[in-house]
Amino acid sequence: MAMCHQCGRRKAKRHCPALRAELCQLCCGEIRQKRINCPSSCPYLKHQTYQEQRKWEKFKGQAKETLSDEKLAWLAAQIEMALYQIAKHQRDFNDYEAFRILSNARDKIAAGDKRIILPKEKIEEKTNPADLIIELINKARYEKGLLLSVPSSGYSREEKLRCLDALMGIIYEITGGDFNQQIYLKDLARRAERAKKEQRSQKIIVP
Repeated sequence: MAMCHQCGRRKAKRHCPALRAELCQLCCGEIRQKRINCPSSCPYLKHQTYQEQRKWEKFKGQAKETLSDEKLAWLAAQIEMALYQIAKHQRDFNDYEAFRILSNARDKIAAGDKRIILPKEKIEEKTNPADLIIELINKARYEKGLLLSVPSSGYSREEKLRCLDALMGIIYEITGGDFNQQIYLKDLARRAERAKKEQRSQKIIVP
């Protein structure tokens, strides 16, 4: 049996149609849809989709409950605007990338990550989008005072995590778990443009 084309150490048991080479199971999982664009016909991509859908099922139904809180809905709007801007600068950006960024940001916030990248800086390819989202969340202040004359306030770690979970739930519900397209991003773009026309610069209409 041939050795893995990627690592050269383990036996290759899977044929990769994207690379036109043989891979071991571990390397297949590590680079699949991350470092290579897998064709939809790949049987191992379908296996991944099934496994990831099971993992992401937990986010279903969380969005409406969380975003009924005006403070969390405001933060979600800021995060979605950031995703919208990132998508405009990256031609191949899809729903999977949007979900991955949110998931990565969630993991870092849960672990106490405190990297600093200013959200108003120009978005460049070298910028880690997850770090940009984290800094935006950490700097976000809900201007409740605009409505009730109450001072603005930041967000607790629990609120940040709830908001990210809700947004991942929105992506899952809009796409039905098929993240390899731009279904959510197109919906987001429509909402963003509608919000601009309605001169609601601080909010995006939540689906």
